[in-house]
Amino acid sequence: MSQFKFIHAADLHIESPYKGVSHMNEALGNALVEHGIRAYEKLIQTAIDEEIDFLLIAGDSFDSESGSLSAQYRFVRGLERLNSNNIPVYIICGNHDPLNSWSEHLQLPENVILFEADEVQQHSVVKENKTIAEVYGVSFGQKEEFNNLAKKFKRNDKTPFSIGLLHGTIAGNDAHTPYCKFEMDNLRASNLDYWALGHIHKREVLSAQNPTVVYPGNIQGRHFNETGEKGCSLVTVNQGKLVNHDFISLSDIVYEYRSLDVAGLESMSAFFNEINALKQELIENGKSYLVRLQLSGKTALHSTFAKRNEMEQLVSDFNNENNYQTSFVYIDKFIPETTPEIDLEARKQSSDFIGDLIQRFEHYGKDKASLEALKNSLLEELESTKVGRSLKDAGIEEELNRELDAILTNAKWKCIDGLIQNDSEA
Repeated sequence: MSQFKFIHAADLHIESPYKGVSHMNEALGNALVEHGIRAYEKLIQTAIDEEIDFLLIAGDSFDSESGSLSAQYRFVRGLERLNSNNIPVYIICGNHDPLNSWSEHLQLPENVILFEADEVQQHSVVKENKTIAEVYGVSFGQKEEFNNLAKKFKRNDKTPFSIGLLHGTIAGNDAHTPYCKFEMDNLRASNLDYWALGHIHKREVLSAQNPTVVYPGNIQGRHFNETGEKGCSLVTVNQGKLVNHDFISLSDIVYEYRSLDVAGLESMSAFFNEINALKQELIENGKSYLVRLQLSGKTALHSTFAKRNEMEQLVSDFNNENNYQTSFVYIDKFIPETTPEIDLEARKQSSDFIGDLIQRFEHYGKDKASLEALKNSLLEELESTKVGRSLKDAGIEEELNRELDAILTNAKWKCIDGLIQNDSEA
């Protein structure tokens, strides 16, 4: 059997709303939606440029049902381009776009196979009149599919390289709603060669071989729990054996947490220069960035960075300089974790109230059990509501971990800084 290539993509979420930013800035919101669609168009162009033999889409092509008329048009237009280049496409439906929600008026080109729900189907990939691969897949029939569909996959002994196309949650991943929850043993038992998974928005290689199991992640980040470059997997197979699976970036907009060491800065002018240098460094990468910027280090500017309203206005001023038609850097917020220029260890040893306060905060910071109990209590409350479950899917647990630590740290330094200033003024 000759060499062939395919692309494994998932979670396109065409026309997805972008959480947390679009309501604050209309121009940015429009740019984000457009770039989400561009990521899909970049996927199509990559498939053509790489001269792949077929494309796999492992669920959630649309963010909601079968999308708007505009989303449908651009989706089908991309598939038609692949049809013109003799590239077949194999698609399953996920929880965001279950099969029962796809419009009956959405006519897919002849190169597209849309898998049915409930039972696994098998389709052959033919190249030069020879079957080079078999694709096994099953769609979600409705949004909330909690059955373990992986158990239904079984390789036909006569098939060549065999691929499983599945949208679902690997057991042990509690950060997402457990649609179609499955075990690794279910995948191994199927005797397939490659599992093309979808649903988890972070690229993960669960198994490198026997079988190869990959979540490619989504193709465009949508909020700050989907950081870093997003894209698809380009897979090469030779003589029935997987040679490699390479990540290909498709996202033109990247969400990032960045840290800026401002230790020793004496003026806001020096701080502005640091921010502009960072923006220039990012823009030179040829992409756009949404950044949450952690400020760290001992600095005389600590009390200034702690002025929330003034820092929020500064963020607005920086962002007003953006032209969202070209590459840009949008600062979502500053996360001040600086400290005043004091010797904390020496001050902690003092026998006054400030020394005692520092020791108490350090004790609370080490009491991980109490912080974990507080976080779990909040998550239980969220789980009881539909909005809360959506937040869990969006990775709210990671956000809570960051926020609880930040709240404790900020409270410590606000108290210490205020007391020291009052002490010096007395």
